[in-house]
Amino acid sequence: METVSPAQAVRRLLELGRPHARFLWLAFAGMAVVGVATGFFAFLVGPMVRWLLTGGASGLGFAAALLPELDRDQVATALPLVLVAVAVVRGLGYLAQFFFAGWYGQRVVVDLRRALLERFLGFGPARLTRERSGELLARFSGDVAAVEQAATYTVASWLRDSFQIAVLAAVACAVSWKLALAAAITVPLAAWPAFRLTRGALGRVVESRQRLGVLTAQLKEHLDAVQLIQASSGALAAHARFESEGTALERALIGAGWLRGAVPAVMELLAAVALASAVIAATVFHLAAPDELVSFLTALILVYQPAKDLGRVSQFALQAQAALARLEGLLAAAPPVGSPPAPAFTRSIGLDGVHFAWAEAPVLRGVTLTLARGERVALVGPSGGGKSTVAALFAGFERPQRGAVLIDGQEAAPAALRGQVALVTQEPLLFSDTIEANLRLSRPAATAAQLDAALEQAGALGFVRALPSGLKTRLGERGHSLSGGQRQRLCLARALLSPAPLLVLDEPTSNLDEQGQRDFDEVMATALDGRTALLITHRVSSALRADRVVTLAEGRVEASGG
Repeated sequence: METVSPAQAVRRLLELGRPHARFLWLAFAGMAVVGVATGFFAFLVGPMVRWLLTGGASGLGFAAALLPELDRDQVATALPLVLVAVAVVRGLGYLAQFFFAGWYGQRVVVDLRRALLERFLGFGPARLTRERSGELLARFSGDVAAVEQAATYTVASWLRDSFQIAVLAAVACAVSWKLALAAAITVPLAAWPAFRLTRGALGRVVESRQRLGVLTAQLKEHLDAVQLIQASSGALAAHARFESEGTALERALIGAGWLRGAVPAVMELLAAVALASAVIAATVFHLAAPDELVSFLTALILVYQPAKDLGRVSQFALQAQAALARLEGLLAAAPPVGSPPAPAFTRSIGLDGVHFAWAEAPVLRGVTLTLARGERVALVGPSGGGKSTVAALFAGFERPQRGAVLIDGQEAAPAALRGQVALVTQEPLLFSDTIEANLRLSRPAATAAQLDAALEQAGALGFVRALPSGLKTRLGERGHSLSGGQRQRLCLARALLSPAPLLVLDEPTSNLDEQGQRDFDEVMATALDGRTALLITHRVSSALRADRVVTLAEGRVEASGG
């Protein structure tokens, strides 16, 4: 694992939030107010105490010019007001810091989530087979949460504490550089073990995040297959897998927690050593007057809290850096989805000498297949012959390793193909939303008449109108509140509503019973009239409705005819 310091981690977070730096500058103004007010209090406390006890003004610096104008009673009255005023100023500084830092952090996280969603939606089937969806969800939630905490609190706290330490260190040096030198001896003693412990904790944090991703992926797989697990009495095996990974995660988190807890313990001990060094230097070696010692010790005591906080937030910064490293692997993996699609094809769309392999296993070997505008082509063949891969290439999910996808005779990149294809897959894909929202996914600005027309073409208008809430009916997850045939008809209606010129139906009846398949075939007989369609099927009755039948076997076109 690459060695990263807290300063480097904070710098990376600042780079991430550069577009919103104005909010951080406003937060830093609040931090500066806190630091200056704290330093002012530490600088004045010694002279104030001396004046109250002795009434003498010697050695009080610029304060001596003010205090002779006041008697001791006036100073005694003013001192509480000064303390309250300093507290009010510091409170306003803290308020500004947290408000603007929170604003900054949320803007950063919104940008990050938006970028991740674009990448996720840009992943093709090959990438999704390598990435478990549960791990992707863990990154989107857990890793983004770590970055959110760092961007909202850690960056601001790190800058504030660093500035406050610098101000108080300057005050300590101004009061007595000799005492400051004596106390500074403990700084390297504190820095080295704190750094080593933080580095050790980071390694455990990285491991725990990886373990959490695996655990989340396992949980999602178990939930998706809960009926299979119940039917096969596989609960014990599933529990054992989950328990094993959960134990590994527990060990990583406990190790990280122990190392994180050791950092403030070391800081606590060394702060006491620093105080003791200053007291010995002042009393035994007479390096400072009593009032200087009071101001110096006040500054040293006040510097302790930000120093301890700095050690704590530095760990959060390193955790965020580890999370960012995992997220950047995703951000760099795929281009954004927002590339503009090419204009709809007017003459033809097709594959020209395409070769493609999944995980180095050849699936397509020199496939050439052209669909003329308005033509319905049935693609048939044995399982594993590459039919679904053809659909993925037409949809722009994948890029051919050799050959090209052509639009009107011109090579088209995957981004240009998006918007050319309306897809109906084997498994009905519906979201936990209203029927209307699911339909509008393919055409957001569709009118009510267009929605009804698409539903009628797909043979779904009758059952949708029969529902108590009609189009406003909210579906369960994946639409499981409907039957399989109803779900597939809604998916067909969504595809028919789409302005995409090519309709691809990838085994749309494979999960339906015999009656459901016949009903769906009857719907398609009229729904596909006038449409350019690629129908991937193993059913002879479905293939006979096409203008042309293409047989694909072992990655090659073996036959093509009407």
